[in-house]
Parts: sequence; structure tokens; C-alpha cells
Amino acid sequence: MNMNWKKVLAPVLGAALLMPGMATNVLADELPPTETTGVELRATLDSLLSEHYALAVDSMMKIYDEDEAAEASIAALDANAADMEPVIASVYGEEGGTAFVEIFDKHNTGTDDYAAAVRDGDEEMKEEALVEIQSFVDDMGAFLGTATEGNLPEDGATAALREHEDYVQDTFDLYVDGEYEAAYTSYLEGFTQIFGAGSAISGAISAQFPDQFSDPNTPAGDFRSTVNRIAAEHFALAQLSMTKGYNGSEDFDFADWAQDQNTEEFRAALASVYGEEASNQFVQLWNNQHISVQGDLVTAVAADDQQAAEEATDTLTNTFATDLGTFLNSATEDRMPLDETIAGVKAHETSVIDTFQQYVSGDYETSYETYRAGYAIMFDIGKGLSGAIVDQFPENFENTAPEKMPATGLGGTANQSNTMILWITLSTMVLLAAGTITYRQTKNQQ
Repeated sequence: MNMNWKKVLAPVLGAALLMPGMATNVLADELPPTETTGVELRATLDSLLSEHYALAVDSMMKIYDEDEAAEASIAALDANAADMEPVIASVYGEEGGTAFVEIFDKHNTGTDDYAAAVRDGDEEMKEEALVEIQSFVDDMGAFLGTATEGNLPEDGATAALREHEDYVQDTFDLYVDGEYEAAYTSYLEGFTQIFGAGSAISGAISAQFPDQFSDPNTPAGDFRSTVNRIAAEHFALAQLSMTKGYNGSEDFDFADWAQDQNTEEFRAALASVYGEEASNQFVQLWNNQHISVQGDLVTAVAADDQQAAEEATDTLTNTFATDLGTFLNSATEDRMPLDETIAGVKAHETSVIDTFQQYVSGDYETSYETYRAGYAIMFDIGKGLSGAIVDQFPENFENTAPEKMPATGLGGTANQSNTMILWITLSTMVLLAAGTITYRQTKNQQ
């Protein structure tokens, strides 16, 4: 893409646009460690970039399967890209936001064309799509390197973007080949990898504008990002599993298997804080009143059994929400207010059910609007969960390293090097427990 990067990317800070209600003094001591301006920036990028990943894989599968919802899935992917523009523009100006989205669109176009080419056996179109995707990798790497004034090195950004593209393509190719366990293993690994991007980009912006953004890659920031990842991954997998089950897809058992991997992360994390007995109670509740009941709902809808569908819906939105809310309220010693927690779980369950039911009814556009709103809810949940657990165990999240490290002599700072490592490998922290669930009303995205 030919343009004067330095001119286009003249920084124009507009943090109020990026995160409404953001405190002016980003280093204010009164801000909870999971809600500093740097961590909020990271969470915003985590949400948009991971949603992009989930929708990219979803749209490719639907294109290949000739699912009637494919067009709506592609539209949701494009809407996600459009939502990135004001975020980037709030930091780098309107021209920077526009340039970012123009480059990002190459990814969406390339992946969609690749899926269609594989479906149709069109080798020429397939090669053209791969060229388009590589063009995105190169141009976005250059954009990020220039925009951040080298705080995110172009070579490192390009390598990580290529890795992301490989996960998307490998997941799809394995799916097409019927290698379903490998496909969903790749999906889970790619989902983890994309969360490193939020860490890297927010870290580079923080280093570039330390007066506007605090360090996002603190122990508390890492923890919130990991909680967000597990929660968002659960939502994305629930939607895949339910639609696969309804359609009788060959990979249904493996989508269900991927949900089991996600559940195990929750279990192991709870055990590390509250012990095996509490974690086993959680798994029993989670599997018996949540995961299995989602399956019951799918079976009932497929059989046109309205009574069974209503019973499953009631279990999810009332029984499960109440029981999980009570469990978490007790485990966190009232840091999760009972009524708010129940309302948050119910909001999540409602979004899962509505997304599925709207898909079944053929209202695909509305289904993906609900999907996007439901995906956003998971990041509200992640904010509440992480905030409460950090408050409950503050000694586990002390930031002992200097906020800004001295230059290393390698063209950047130690903080920048750590940021790149986080992009490629992700923090090793896992979900330790749960905290207050909050629910934010989200408007439908076009």
C-alpha cells in the first residue's frame, strides 16, 4: 500500500473515544490494578482481535460448508474490522484508523476467497488469496512498526502476524481434510496466540505515550487478559458446538472435545486457589447444568420438541445461573455480589441461546448481531472476574518490576522485548478463580 506512513500516522491522542469514561490521569493510584488505562487498552484490543479470529474461522467453515449463514458471518467479520477503526483513530488520528482498516480488510477478503477457492477446487483463486493474505501481513507489519515508532518492531510484528495467519489457515485446512482433533487443537492454540497481539500492541502504545497509557503488561493486566481469553473462548466454542450439533456435522464431537479442554482450564485454575473439592463441585455444576444442557437444547430444537427446549432454556437461564452465582459468591467471600453475578450469568446464557435459536430460524443477520453482543459480554465478565480475584489475593499480583525499563541497546526497551514475547507465547498465568460478574448493555453493531 503506497502512502506516506509518517504523515498518516501523526499521533492524535483521543483516549476518551477509545474508552469512554477513562480517567484523565492514567497513573492515578485510585484505579484498581485491573482497570488502569493501559490494561483497558489491552482489553479493548484483546476483544476486537480475538473476535476477528473466531469469526474468521467461523466464516471460512461456513463458506466451505455452503451454510446459508455464510454471508451473515462474513458481514459480522467486516463489522468487527470496522469497529477497530475508531480505536486506532483515537490514538493515531482518523487517517491512521482508515489506513489500518484498509489493510485489515485484505485479511478478511483473502481468507474468505481462500475458503471459497478450496471449496470450488480453484487453484488459481487459491494462490491469489494467499498472495492477498501475505500482502496483509507485510503491510500491517509495516504499519505497526511505523505507527509505534519502532516500539513494536516491524520484523517482530510481521512474524507474529504470519503466525496468526498460519493458525487460521491450518485450522481450516485440517477441517477440510477431516483431521478434526488436529483442527480444533490448532483452533485453541490460535485463539491463545491472538491474545498476545493485544499485549504487544498495547505495550508498544504505552511505551510510545507513557503520559496517556500506563503499562498494560502487569501481573494484574496479564491475569485479566487470561480470564478474558478463557471466557471468550468458551462463548465461541459453545456457538460452534451447538450449530455443529444441530447440523449433524462430522466434527461435532471434536467441537465438544474442545469445550472440554476449556472446562479443564477452569477446573485446574479453581483447584489452584480453592482446592480440589471446590473445583470438582464447579465441574459438576458446569457440566451437568451448563454444557450438557446446551446439548439437550440442541437435541430438543432439532427434534422440534418445544417443551424440552423450554425446559433446557429454563435450566440454563434460571437454575444454572442461580447455582453458579451462589457458588461464586461463596467462593469469593461476597466479592461477587449475588444478584449481579446471577444477572451476569443469565445474560451470558441468554445470548448463547438467542444466537443459536436465531440461527435455527434462519435469521442469520440477527444471530450474528446477538453473537457479537454476547461475545462482548464475556469481556465484561472477564473484567469483573479478574478484578475480584486480584482484590481477594493482592499479594499474587504485585508488580515488582520497574514500570518503564531502561534501553537495552537493541533498538528498544526491555519492556518492548517482553511485549513481543507475550505476543508469541502468551503469559503463563491461568485463571485462578472468579470475581464479580458485571453486565454492560451493548448496542448492536452494523
